[in-house]
Amino acid sequence: MLGPLPDLLASTVGMRALRHVPQGDGRPVLVLPGFLSGDMPTWPLRQFLSSIGYNAWPWGLGLNLGFSTQYHYDIEALVEHRLKEIYLDASDQKISLIGWSLGGVFAREMARNYPYLISDVITLGSPINGNPADTSITQIYSWVTQMQMHDQEFQEKIAKSTEPVPGVPITAMYSLSDNIVPPQCAMERPGPLTENIEVDCTHTGFGFNAQVFFLIAHRLAQTGQPWQRLDVEALDLAYQEQKNPFNFARAGR
Repeated sequence: MLGPLPDLLASTVGMRALRHVPQGDGRPVLVLPGFLSGDMPTWPLRQFLSSIGYNAWPWGLGLNLGFSTQYHYDIEALVEHRLKEIYLDASDQKISLIGWSLGGVFAREMARNYPYLISDVITLGSPINGNPADTSITQIYSWVTQMQMHDQEFQEKIAKSTEPVPGVPITAMYSLSDNIVPPQCAMERPGPLTENIEVDCTHTGFGFNAQVFFLIAHRLAQTGQPWQRLDVEALDLAYQEQKNPFNFARAGR
């Protein structure tokens, strides 16, 4: 197993294309990490967002240990507090949420509960559809949280979290190479404010893949305008051309 090596190589080649992405408008973007992860793995994405003009925020809550009735704290209440803290700091500007893996589940729930605080949501390889038991870390999650997937309260929580989120635009990125969350589990149900975009990376690669960053920048640039789906085919062509313009020049494009 090559792990993140292909993503690192692809991202290195694709960095050239990131010089040409739309600039941000200074609004806040909160990045939520995946299960058993914290702010360090989301640092490359946050640095990129800051470099193009967004006010990128870490989630600031340590490791994401997921939801469990066995914890002495309410993780969703902590994320809610963080969300409102950023909203006030940003002078009541709506926040864009980007959630990687389990972070995307939390992002959708915040959008469901506080749509007046959220401008849009982007999920990256997040288990937002179907049965979470289909993911490859089910046993690890059960061990860490001390909850079993068949527990009634957990099943109710999952059933709610996979329901559509009305009123907030959501873009779900998924990958056929994701070895943690199957593509069908990472896709939104069809709706007037949802879009599913296939990217080429592993599960760990979502946090530093240049193609993912390129698409995120173009999606965020549309926030505040009437929402519409991205022209993914045109953007993919632009990404390929901008990351390696010499090949396109030789091809006579």
